[in-house]
Amino acid sequence: MQSKCVGCGAILQNKKENEAGFVPKLTEDMKICRRCFRIMHYNELPKIVATNKEYEAVIDSVVSKKALFVFIVDVFSFKSTFHPLMIDRLRGKDVILLANKMDLLPKSSNFSKVVEWISKECERKNFNPLVIGIASAKQQNYIDELISTIDLSRRGRDVYFVGCANVGKSSIINALLKRTTVQTKDSIATSLVPGTTLNQIRIPYFEDNQALIDTPGLINPSDILNQLLPQSYRTIVPNAEIKPKTYQMTKGNSIFLGGLACLSFSCKEMCSVIVYTSNSLYIHRCKTERVKELFQNQLGHLLVPPLIEEVDQLSYYDKTLDIQGKKCIWFSGFGFVQIYGSARIQIRSLKNSEVYITDAILG
Repeated sequence: MQSKCVGCGAILQNKKENEAGFVPKLTEDMKICRRCFRIMHYNELPKIVATNKEYEAVIDSVVSKKALFVFIVDVFSFKSTFHPLMIDRLRGKDVILLANKMDLLPKSSNFSKVVEWISKECERKNFNPLVIGIASAKQQNYIDELISTIDLSRRGRDVYFVGCANVGKSSIINALLKRTTVQTKDSIATSLVPGTTLNQIRIPYFEDNQALIDTPGLINPSDILNQLLPQSYRTIVPNAEIKPKTYQMTKGNSIFLGGLACLSFSCKEMCSVIVYTSNSLYIHRCKTERVKELFQNQLGHLLVPPLIEEVDQLSYYDKTLDIQGKKCIWFSGFGFVQIYGSARIQIRSLKNSEVYITDAILG
C-alpha cells in the first residue's frame, strides 16, 4: 500500500522532485513530504497546490458517503466562502456549519448576533445545517463546543471537514487534536496559499475506529488572492484582531482599500463607514475628483497591494450600489465595509472579484 504524506495527503514518492509527495529518500517510517516539511518548519509558501478539478473529484466522492460533514466558512470572508457549489453538494446532508476565524472580529462584537446573521443567510439559501457554530482555530476558542457537537451528531460515522480554500479546515483539525490528545504541534500542513491540502487526509480518532478526514479546499475564482502574488498575501489576510477604521463620508468623498478597491460616495447626508480589513492594508481617504489620478499613478506605490510588479497584470471594473440603513459591502477575499446611512456608492474593484451587499453582520 502506498504511503500518504500526513501533512497534505499526497502519495509519497522519490522520483519526481517537482511533483506532489516528493521525498529525497523513501523509507517505511517516512510520514511527511519535503514540501510540507518546508511549510511547517520554514513557513515556506507552497509551489504545488490543488486545483478545483481535483477538488470536485474529491468532494463528489465524499458527499456520497454516510458521514457527518463539518462545513467550514471564514466569518471574515463569509460571502465568498459560503459558496453555492458547497451549499448545493451538502444540501440534505448532516452538516455542522462552522464559522472559523472569530478571533479576527473585534472582541466587542456580539457573537450571538453573528450566529443569528449566519442563520438568516442559511434561510435565504434554503440550507438547513444541524447546528451553526463558531470557532477560532488560532486561539482554540469554542473547540470544546465543537467536540461536543460532533460527539452528539456523529452516530458512529466518519467526520469530513469540507469548504473553500483557506477557511481553516486543517487548522481546525489541528486545534481539535491539540485539545484532545497529547499532540502539541500541527499534524496537517497549513499556509496562506490556497490549495495547500492536496488530497484527503484520514486521521483515526474515535474509539469505534472512525476518523476525522481533512479534504482539499474549493478555490473560489472570485477570491482576490487568485489574482495576486503570494508576497501580497500577508498584507491582505489578517492575522490578528481587526482594528476597525471609522470615517464620516459625504458627497464627493472616496476611500481606497489599498489598491484593491475604491468606494466613492454620493449622499445627501453624512453617513458612517466602518472598514474591516487586515490591519496591514493601507486605507486612503481622498476627494472623489482624485480617484482617477491615483489609480493611474499610485498603484503599487501609495496604494499597496498590489505590488508594483503586479500592476500591469490587473484590471478593474465599476459597480454602483444604493445603500439604505445598516448594510455590509463584502469584497471577496479581503474584508468588508459596514455602512450606516443612505448613499449611492460607486465601487471600483479588481476584475473577476465579487462585491456583495448584505444586512450588517455587526451591531
